[in-house]
Amino acid sequence: MTTKADTIPFRWEGDLAAPVGRFLRNRAFRLQSSEVPFYEYRMDMYGYSERADLTVAVELKLRKWSRAVEQALLYQLCSDLVYIAMPREHVGRVDLEVFAKHGVGLIAVEERRCREVVRAVPSQVVRRHYRLQYLAMLQRRDQDAA
Repeated sequence: MTTKADTIPFRWEGDLAAPVGRFLRNRAFRLQSSEVPFYEYRMDMYGYSERADLTVAVELKLRKWSRAVEQALLYQLCSDLVYIAMPREHVGRVDLEVFAKHGVGLIAVEERRCREVVRAVPSQVVRRHYRLQYLAMLQRRDQDAA
């Protein structure tokens, strides 16, 4: 059961990053980067799980989920899995059929935890050269940080 202490009003999309980062790390996406450029957009989060050999892109949105779906469809070109993360209190306004139809996952975000509402389906349009380029970028950033 969710208590009032579990939910906070997120003011900025960036406020969602810390709980979503923990959520991804708990799912073995250890390499992560934020604000990763892809064409004229920026993926809010991009990660890699060595254990599963999967990449993930996450678009953080406070409310405008239909705009996020447009971005997510583009991100499927460079990532195995694509999610949209939104505050839990706004997830009820989302058309879940649109997410399922396009294989885009949905994460409900609270201050201390996240819940996968719709599971992302592995992208059928991912382009190997994009995926490898972004994976190399994550590995370089990890080495530079060490």
